[in-house]
Amino acid sequence: MTEASPAASVRAGRVTGVGHTGITVSDLDRAVGYFRDALGLPVSTPVECRGELFEQVTGVAGCVIHICYVSAPSHTIELLSYASPVGASSGLRPCDNGHLHLCLEVDDIAAVIAAGRGYGFEPVNPVQVVRDGPRRGTKVIYTQGPDNLTVELMERPR
Repeated sequence: MTEASPAASVRAGRVTGVGHTGITVSDLDRAVGYFRDALGLPVSTPVECRGELFEQVTGVAGCVIHICYVSAPSHTIELLSYASPVGASSGLRPCDNGHLHLCLEVDDIAAVIAAGRGYGFEPVNPVQVVRDGPRRGTKVIYTQGPDNLTVELMERPR
């Protein structure tokens, strides 16, 4: 029998919810267009954020960030675009440690793929259909867009 470590038995707090998922992009207008126009989600007006609070929270000295929020069903996506300092795309592949992706359930995967192309999002392969198990009949595919942003699209059978 293994003993639990002291850290495992003492909990300072518990997760009570998910606040949002933040995505840093190089072109906020293009990202807003994708989420608002191609995906049909409401997007807030961008605001400029700077100063000590943002420097302390992010750990990025001298940061100037334009931020807006996408209201997805049951979740908020925060889009951040750093005016200063200017960053670079991560270049991570889906198999690389630290790579993240966003999965969105859609009602018409072909229409969403077509709309996303106007914003630089392309499927990595043809749409796949789950053949076995509890998700049988579900259509699914990763799409990759600017800034190496991966959005998985999933259409459940009707």
